[in-house]
Amino acid sequence: MYGELIIGINMVFNYVILSFANRMVKAQATRLRLLLASLAGAFPVVLFPDSWIAIFVAFGVMIVCAFGISITSLGNPAVIVLVGALFAGGALTVFMDKFMFSDSKSTVFISALLAYVLLYLLKTKWLDVRMARQLSSYSVESVLSIWNETISIPSFIDTGNRCTEPLSGEPVHFVSFKSVERFMPEELKGPLLTWKTEDMPQLSIFPKKFQKSLRLIRLQTVQGASWAVGFKFDRWVVGEGSELQVGYIVFTKQDNRYPEGAGAIMHASALESITTERGTSHVAGT
Repeated sequence: MYGELIIGINMVFNYVILSFANRMVKAQATRLRLLLASLAGAFPVVLFPDSWIAIFVAFGVMIVCAFGISITSLGNPAVIVLVGALFAGGALTVFMDKFMFSDSKSTVFISALLAYVLLYLLKTKWLDVRMARQLSSYSVESVLSIWNETISIPSFIDTGNRCTEPLSGEPVHFVSFKSVERFMPEELKGPLLTWKTEDMPQLSIFPKKFQKSLRLIRLQTVQGASWAVGFKFDRWVVGEGSELQVGYIVFTKQDNRYPEGAGAIMHASALESITTERGTSHVAGT
């Protein structure tokens, strides 16, 4: 049982680290692939706990299994995994003695939760530092693909927009309803226009074929809390080819806070998609 506990803790820890790297470098590795990589990386360390060779082997196996064997996958993801492992591992080493319960499930759960919280804070601070080195906001041309339609939308990247879908953590963008109204299927338009933002709404009012791509988004503004429906988009390209990571769109009818000419206010993470190591490309500062 002790061996299974150690393998479980290492696997969970590896998965949290790989998930962190996957999001930071936008590798888009599947959860199953990350799980298999986490398991593969746990065995060498558990079988040979005092061997540095086993540690290096486990590290290499995880990177290859999770991200492939290309030059790119052996670069940025490996660095991010190493940084995440050192950061979260150091903290877990300090606190682990307090969390070693007789119940193995509790130990694994607490370890995973602590590692996740630490890496979430690291990711947030990392993004804050990178954003601080850029201008506070940008405007950019973009092409949105949704409902089998392609829509050109002048967009505004707001570094203050950190809204995310609560379950997946994926970014939420805000789009003017009038920018997409003529492209929206009529069967979606009716339920959306009758949406009750002040009450707890039900996604069941939308056609079943669309419900899998919808999420409830809780919004908190100076006017108070409200509910919105998030629509998952197929693809969103900004500038001259930079593609945003998967996320959700909330359509708004009140566009008075949109910058002049903009039809969308993008999540802060959109800036990452158009930023190169030498600065920003294909973007005009506002």
